[in-house]
Amino acid sequence: MPRLVLELTNRCNLRCRHCFSQRHAATGELPLGIVEKVLKEARACGIHHVSFTGGEPTLHSRFPNIIERCADSGCTFSLVSNGSTFPKVYRLLLAHRARFGGVTFSLDGAREETHDRLRGAGSYRHVMRAASICHFTTLDFTFNMVVTAENRGELAELVELAARLGSRGVRFGFLMPGSGVDCSSLDLSPPDRRNIEATIGDLRQKAPIAVEMAPGYYSESPFFPCGPLEQHEFNVDWRGNLTLCCQLSGYWGEREGTPDVIGNLHDMSVQEARALFHGRVSKYLSEKHARVESGAFTELDHFPCRYCVNYLAAEQQVVTIQKRIAN
Repeated sequence: MPRLVLELTNRCNLRCRHCFSQRHAATGELPLGIVEKVLKEARACGIHHVSFTGGEPTLHSRFPNIIERCADSGCTFSLVSNGSTFPKVYRLLLAHRARFGGVTFSLDGAREETHDRLRGAGSYRHVMRAASICHFTTLDFTFNMVVTAENRGELAELVELAARLGSRGVRFGFLMPGSGVDCSSLDLSPPDRRNIEATIGDLRQKAPIAVEMAPGYYSESPFFPCGPLEQHEFNVDWRGNLTLCCQLSGYWGEREGTPDVIGNLHDMSVQEARALFHGRVSKYLSEKHARVESGAFTELDHFPCRYCVNYLAAEQQVVTIQKRIAN
């Protein structure tokens, strides 16, 4: 079933070392009117689940109204959070438990010192407090860990911690170098990533809870499972832009005209934007097929997020050159 990812705001009360700077630039939030429009039109497009992200989505000035509108629309919903504001919002989630699909807390270390080194002093205890609230109120929750050079040794320990806390599962994802990210000390080499993927594969077989990997891991097939490319997931950023992927939202910083933007929902319907999305994905897949058939597909292209970044950057360069020629 298709799902919609709504990036409610780029406000965040943390400054994580591995986060794109645009994701915490504090320059705006998605207007309530656009949220209402999207919720109304999404169901007509067969979309019945909404995931709220940010920034820290609970910092949106109309967050309670948004949750109420979403529940009233008949959609189910979930959210991704750093856990710091959870004591202020969990009662709202309890009030709409029938529509609430769970919360994913960002936890980037099994140990307090590791997590806080990446996300800031006190942030680990905020996550532990939020997880405890979920446990005692029986709200479903999971954890997401961005794997870096600093926490790569704590994967098994984090899965054990998550199981003890009552989490339904853990998802691991790799760092995406981009605007504002401290790549020099945090990023992992391709061989290191392959070794870590093997470790996660072992954990998946042995862990008492679900263990998953976010998109970006090495894929033998050039045509890997991906929500956006299979048109099962659609991302709307805080400006109202329908973009190709929530993973890359904010990758290019704050400049206008970034290559992942399909269209803006201030100017078009969800149905119109979805049709443009379909055309963009079809073009992408056709050109990827051609690259594979020509023998130009490299070993590093098997890391799909890396491939997408390079593809979009090259596409934007062509558009820029064409504009210069036209002028």
